[in-house]
Amino acid sequence: MQKIFFFLVITVCLAFVVPAQTDFNRKELIPKDPSLTYGILPNGLTYYVKANKKPENRAELMMIVKAGSVLEDDDQQGLAHFCEHMAFNGTKNYPKHELIKYFESIGMEFGPEINAYTGFDETVYMLKIPLEEEIYIEKGLQVLYDWACQVTDSNEEIEKERGVIREEWRGGQNASKRMMREWLPVFLHESKYAERLPIGKMEVVDNCEPDVLRRYRKDWYRPDLQAVIVVGDFNQEAMTNKVKKLFSEIPAQKETRKVVHFDIPDHKETLVSVVTDKEAQYPVVQVYYKHPVDSLQTFGDYRRLLKQTLYNSMINARLQELTQKPEPPFVYAGSSYSKLFGPKSVYQSFVVAKNGKIPTALCSVLLENERVKKFGFTASELEREKSSLLKSYEVAYNERNNIKSINLANEYKDNFLEGEAIPGIEKEFELANKFVASITLDEVNVLAGKWITEENRVVIVTAPEIEGVPVPTGQEVLALLEEVEKEELVAYEDAAITTPLVEEIPEAGKVISKEPIETIDAELWTLSNGIKVYLKKTGFKDDEIQFKAFSEGGQSLYSQSDDVSAGLAEDILSSSGLAKFDRIVLDKYLADKMSNVTPYINELTEGLNGSSNVADLETMMQMIYLYFTQQRMDEDAYKSFMNRLSAQLENRKANPMAAYSDTIHVTFNNYHPRKRPLTNEILTEANFGRMKVITRERFANPGDFVFFFVGAIDFEILKPLVEKYIGSLAVDGTKEQWRDLGVLKPNGDIEKTVYAGREPKSFQVIRFHDNFKYNQRSQIELEMLSSILSTRLLEVVREDKSSVYSIGARPSAQKYPNAEYGITIQYGCAPGKVSELQQTVFDQINDLIENGPKEDELGTAREKVNRAREINLKENGWWLSYLANSYFLDEADFKTFNTFDKTVASVSLKSLKKAAKKYFNFENYISVALKPAADANK
Repeated sequence: MQKIFFFLVITVCLAFVVPAQTDFNRKELIPKDPSLTYGILPNGLTYYVKANKKPENRAELMMIVKAGSVLEDDDQQGLAHFCEHMAFNGTKNYPKHELIKYFESIGMEFGPEINAYTGFDETVYMLKIPLEEEIYIEKGLQVLYDWACQVTDSNEEIEKERGVIREEWRGGQNASKRMMREWLPVFLHESKYAERLPIGKMEVVDNCEPDVLRRYRKDWYRPDLQAVIVVGDFNQEAMTNKVKKLFSEIPAQKETRKVVHFDIPDHKETLVSVVTDKEAQYPVVQVYYKHPVDSLQTFGDYRRLLKQTLYNSMINARLQELTQKPEPPFVYAGSSYSKLFGPKSVYQSFVVAKNGKIPTALCSVLLENERVKKFGFTASELEREKSSLLKSYEVAYNERNNIKSINLANEYKDNFLEGEAIPGIEKEFELANKFVASITLDEVNVLAGKWITEENRVVIVTAPEIEGVPVPTGQEVLALLEEVEKEELVAYEDAAITTPLVEEIPEAGKVISKEPIETIDAELWTLSNGIKVYLKKTGFKDDEIQFKAFSEGGQSLYSQSDDVSAGLAEDILSSSGLAKFDRIVLDKYLADKMSNVTPYINELTEGLNGSSNVADLETMMQMIYLYFTQQRMDEDAYKSFMNRLSAQLENRKANPMAAYSDTIHVTFNNYHPRKRPLTNEILTEANFGRMKVITRERFANPGDFVFFFVGAIDFEILKPLVEKYIGSLAVDGTKEQWRDLGVLKPNGDIEKTVYAGREPKSFQVIRFHDNFKYNQRSQIELEMLSSILSTRLLEVVREDKSSVYSIGARPSAQKYPNAEYGITIQYGCAPGKVSELQQTVFDQINDLIENGPKEDELGTAREKVNRAREINLKENGWWLSYLANSYFLDEADFKTFNTFDKTVASVSLKSLKKAAKKYFNFENYISVALKPAADANK
C-alpha cells in the first residue's frame, strides 16, 4: 500500500489537449474546468464532484490527506503508513475487517478497487464503486467519511497489523533498497525527506505505543488537510448535495498543529555517491540537477510545460538512436525534466551500463546533454516533435467523451496536493494548439543551459560488486564530469525522410462476401485472395482501432538447434525497421502518427498486433502490408540487441530472485530443453542467418493468417484499405499447424527450496495442476474457486496470522498444446514461517475440499466474476482478444458468448465443492520456496 519513489525513471504526466487563435495573459491563472463542481466546506474540507460516463455504472472515490511520512515525529517513523493500514482494520461503521468483506460481497476486488498508498507528502485512499444500487454509493461515501475521521485504531488491531507491515517491509529488502539507503541521504542532502521513507523504521512499527500512532492521526487527519473526490456515472448535482451534507458533519479542529514544509537544501558543490552490492544486477548511473519546483497554475506555466515536454522527447529520441549502434555505449539511457517531490524539480539523466563500462556509458549520455547545450536541437527535430505532441493531444481531445473517471480523479488529486491547474480537456486542447505553434527553437534550446548546472548537481553510481571489475570512485566521477565539459563536439545531423512508407501502391483485391455474426454483433469478410477478416465495431472509444492477425506454427515448427534464434527473432524483426526504413528513420516517420504494428513469434503462433487512431489508419494498414512483403532484418540491429541483452544477462544470477524464478520455471516445465532460462552461454546459440530465415518463413504466406479489427470502425473507410493492403497480398494456399513440443508438466508432489540472497526473507509458490476439460463452465468454476481461496487466505494468513503482506490464488487454463489448468498460490514471509504457512494454506484448501464454500462466499465470487465481465465487455482490447482466442480455440461460432451469465448463475455450492476436489489434488502439486543463503546449512 505504500507509495515508493524511485529515481531511475522520472516521467512527466501530461494532461490532454489541441485549435484556437485566442491570446492569453501568461500570468493569468488557468480557470478550473467549469463542468467540475469544486468547493471548500466550512470545516475546511475540499471536495471535487464530476459526472463522467466512463466506465458506465462506476464511480471513483478518493479521500486524500495532505500529510505523509515527512510530517512524522521522530518516534513516529513509519506511522503515517501504519495509519493508512489501520483504515482497513476497523472504523465506526465497519468494525475489524467488515469493510473489505462488504465491498467484496458486491464484486469489488481488494487491491485493484479497494486500496490506498502513503507518500512523503500525502496519503490517498481509493475506491471503485459499482452504481447499480443506490446503497453502494451511500456506503462508499460513508467509508470515505469513516476514513477521514472515524478509524477506530483499536489496540488489538494495531498489534495484529504490525506483522503485516513488517512483511511488506521485508518483501522490499533487496540490493536496490540497500544501496538506496546509502545514496538517498546524499541525493536529498540534509533534508528531512531522507529520514522519512514512507515504510519507516521497523523498530518503531514493532514497538510504538498505540497512542503514538493515534497522535499522528489526531494531528494530521483533519478536514482542512483533506479532500474528497467523487467522479463517475451519476447525477452531478445530486451527488454534490450528498457530499456536502455528509462531509460537513466532520467537526473542524479549533486547535491545529502547524504544517511544516521541509526543504531540500541547495549546495554549490557536486555531490557524488558510489555504492556497490554483490547482489546488484546492473551498473546504473543517475545524474540529477535540482531546481526549485515548477508550478502549473498560469497560462505561462502551461506553455512552459509544453516546452519541457518537447525537450524531453527530443533528447530521448537522440539517446534511443545511440542504442541502435552495433556497439551501443550503454544498455539503456534517458533524460528528462520533471517534478520530483516536495520543493524540487529535477533535470535527470540516467544510464544502465555494461560491467566495467560505467565511464563510457556516463560520458555518452552527458555528451549528448552537452551537445544540446552547445548546439541545440535542429529545426526538423522540433517540428517533428511538435507534430507528434499535437497529434497526441488531438487523439485525446477526440476521446474527450471517453475519458475514464480514474484519470479525472487523479487530475483533481494533483490539484489538491500540488495546486496543478485543472482546466478540462477542451481548454487544454485550445491552449496546446495556441502555444505549441508559437514555441521557437531558441526557446527550447536555451533550456539546457538553465537545467544543466554545476550547482545542485548529484551523481549516484550503483553497481554490482564483482572482483576485477572496476567501478569509478567519487573523485574519478568528478574528473569525468570536467572532461565532458571540455570535449570537442560536432552538431547533431537529423536524417531527412524523403520517401513514402509504401513506394509502389499494390493492386487491390476485393471483399467477395460479408457474413454477419449476430451473436456478437460482428462481421466476417472474405477477400478475393481467400483471407478472412473479422470486424467488430464498438463505441467505447471514438478514435481507436485495434488490430491483430495470427497464424499457427510459431517457434514449435523449429528444432532444438533453432530454439534461441526462433525465440529472439521477433525482437530483431521489431528492432530492424521496415522496408527501406531502418528503426531510427521509421520512428521519425511515425513520430506524428498514432499508428503502430508489432510482430511476434510465440510457441504456437506468429502474428502482428497494432492500433491506430482513425486519421492514421492507412499508415497502420501499410505497415501490415510491409511486414508480409518487405520485411527488414538489419544486422546492425541484431548486433545492438544482442550486445545489450548480453549485458543484461551478465549479472542476472547475482539477483537471488533470478535463481528462484529460474527454478520455478524449469520445475513447472519438467526441465524440458525448450524451456531453458536464457543465459549468456545459451545466447551464443543465436544465429542471425537463421533468424532471417525464420522471420521470412513465419510471414511468407498471408493466406494462413486470420485478421481482426475492433474499435471505431467506419466500414466505408476501412473496406478499400483492407482490399488494398490485405486483399492484394499473394497467398499460396498452404496451411500450417503448430507442433506439440512435448512439454509436459511433472507428476507427483514436488517440493524444492532455493537458498539464495542475504536478506532474511522468503518467498513461496505453490501450484496445483493437471489435465483440464477446457470449456466455459470449467473456466468459470476455476476462477470462482480461486477467488474464494484468495479471500480466505487474506483473512487467515494476512489478517489473523499477520504473516504476509499479500497472498492470493491465481488460476490459469489452456487448451493447446495440452488442455491443462493451474492454480498458483504465492506469498512472501519470514524464513522461519515457510512450513507453517504452507500448512495453513493446505488447511484452507482441505476445508474447501471437505466442506465446500459457504453461501456468502459463493455470492461474492459470483459478483466478482460478473463485474469483471461487465467491465471487459466495454473494452476494445478484450473484444480483440476474445475474437482471436475464439478462432484459435476452434470456437469461432461464438455460441458460448450468450451463455456466460447463465453458466455463472448455475455454479452451486455442490459444484464448487466437487471442483475443489478435482483441482486441488495433493498428489499433483509443486511447491518452491526461497530462503536466505545463510539457512542452507540449518
